[in-house]
Parts: sequence; structure tokens; C-alpha cells
Amino acid sequence: MINVVSIVVLSSMLYIVYAVRPERGEDILPEVNKQDQKAYMNCSVIHLQQLQWNKQIHSTPDLLYISSDNTVRVELFVGGRNKYSVVKYSTNNRKTYQLIIESLTEIEAGNYTCQIHLPDQNYEELPRMFWDVTVQIAPYIKAASAAIITVQEGENVTLACDAYGYPLPNITWERVDGSPLPNGGLQLTNGIYRINNVNATDRGQFICTADNNVKPQVSYTVQLVSLPAILECLVSAEPRAEVVWYKENSTTLQKELIQDNDKYTLEQQYDKRLKADEKWYTLTIKNVIGSDDGDYYCTAKNELGKIQLFDAQKGTEYIQVEYVYKRESAINPSGFNTYIYVWIHR
Repeated sequence: MINVVSIVVLSSMLYIVYAVRPERGEDILPEVNKQDQKAYMNCSVIHLQQLQWNKQIHSTPDLLYISSDNTVRVELFVGGRNKYSVVKYSTNNRKTYQLIIESLTEIEAGNYTCQIHLPDQNYEELPRMFWDVTVQIAPYIKAASAAIITVQEGENVTLACDAYGYPLPNITWERVDGSPLPNGGLQLTNGIYRINNVNATDRGQFICTADNNVKPQVSYTVQLVSLPAILECLVSAEPRAEVVWYKENSTTLQKELIQDNDKYTLEQQYDKRLKADEKWYTLTIKNVIGSDDGDYYCTAKNELGKIQLFDAQKGTEYIQVEYVYKRESAINPSGFNTYIYVWIHR
């Protein structure tokens, strides 16, 4: 028996040709396979009847015994077919055992062993060869910031984009419109993007893109919006006045009429603290952006005359959006002591 074993071991040339497809002869395919593709591994021996395929179970010393000879011992199905199959080819005294793995996933990545098996022999002392399977996985975003983030001016905000894949993807942040980022530059390569001291010009759409050269790349868009700015106008008039809002065009310096639409909301508010001749009006600027900076006017008019709103606290004849937006009362009105008054009486 010893002589027989010696002959088998010494005359059996054990070798693996990486991912050789039958129709490709001895061509060697790359060790790296893409997700959902098939993997082919060939192991050829001479003067031998049995060979087995094993896989190292990730992060453990245990082995997954896939096959013995050409009989698969693992019942794992995908699309109605076994995940693993073994095809045996014979040419003269040479036998080739081809291990085929269907629909590769990251679970199938790892170390595979082609192992000679002889009855009553210590398999660890017998020839074997190893093959590393690498599975390329297209990038995917597992966790990200909310699609819409509402911030208040002066706050800090963190945009997160947690992407996975193999190789590990690079993540870049850009503005959707291609303009410079708040911190400068057109692009930032990082999964975490922190914007400090947010101002009106920082608002807009930001896109994170994950790419590892395995198509398709993936992206995610986050929109940074502001709390609405609320301008308030408290009018005391007899007879009752008509109130109209204007914004000064920074280019033409003309006052443009503001109407209730997707950008602005014009409302009359009610409160039991109002006196009989007082009316409370608000102009809400939704999602304040940089172009909303400027001068706003509340104009009250009745049959006796017309007067424009002025800011009693600043002594000016206009309101700056930035100034009003920063005022707590402008975001969450809480008392008339910070309101703007216009008086029109007989």
C-alpha cells in the first residue's frame, strides 16, 4: 500500500488553471469576477480517481466541503439551480474537475482549495492547491442623509453618504448645478461633508457619487433648505388699509410686486391681542436662498394716504431678509414688541 500511495502522489501533477472555460482551452481568465457572473476553476490530476473542492469559511478555521469527486455536497440553490456544480473531464490519464459557481455574490469571494483525497490517508499531507476568488461589486449607498435637510442660518450641518462595494468606492460631493461648494472648490472626496455656519448662499442640491470603476456608479441627492423667513407687518388704520408687499430688484432698483405663489405666502393673521383697528399681515419666504437677500416693503394704503413699512428697531425704510431671518421673532413670532408697525389714521 505504501508503494501504491507513493506512486499516486509522486506521479500526480496537481495544478489549477484560473477560471479556464472549456471552450477557451488553456486560456487563463482573470481572478477577478464581477457580481452575478459565473466563476470557473479547473483542477487537473493524473492517475487519480478522487479530488474534492473546499472553501475556507470567512473568519473561521472551518471549511465548507463543496464536492467529492464530481458529486456536490452543498445544497444551495439560485434561480432553481445549485449554486455549485462540478464537471469532470477525462483525457487519457488526466482528469480535470471544473468547479462552477453560479451568480457570484460577495459571499462566494474567498479562498478555495483543490484537494487530493485518498482513502485512509491524512488529507493535510496530500498535495493541494489554492485559488482566491475576488468578486467585484458595483457600488451601492447603504446609508445617507435625509433627502431634504432643513437648517437655520448660522447652524452647522453634516451631509453623510455611506457607500459600499468592492473595491471600496470613492465618494465625491458636488453641487448639482456645478457651482462651487460652500467650503470652496468644485468637488470634495469624502463620505462625510460638514458645512459650518450655513448661510443663504449655501442652500441648494448636493449630490454624492460613489464609483469604484465597476458599473454602474451610484449617486444620491440631498437638498439643503432653510427655515422660512417670515416678515411681519402690523397695520393700524381707519378706515381699513389695503396691504401690498414689494421686493426691490437689486439690478433695476425697481420695486416688484410680490404675489402669493410657490415662492411666497401672503397671509393675514389673527390674534386676540389685536386692537379693533389693527391688522396683522405676514410675508413668508419659503426656502430662503442667496438671491432672496434684498429690500422688502410692506405698503399700507387707504383713502387717506399711503405709507411704506419701516423697521422701528433699525430706523431704516426697508427690511433686509438676512436681518429678519436671524430674528427669532421672524421665525417663530411670539410678541408684538418686535413687530413692525404702520399707522394710518384720520
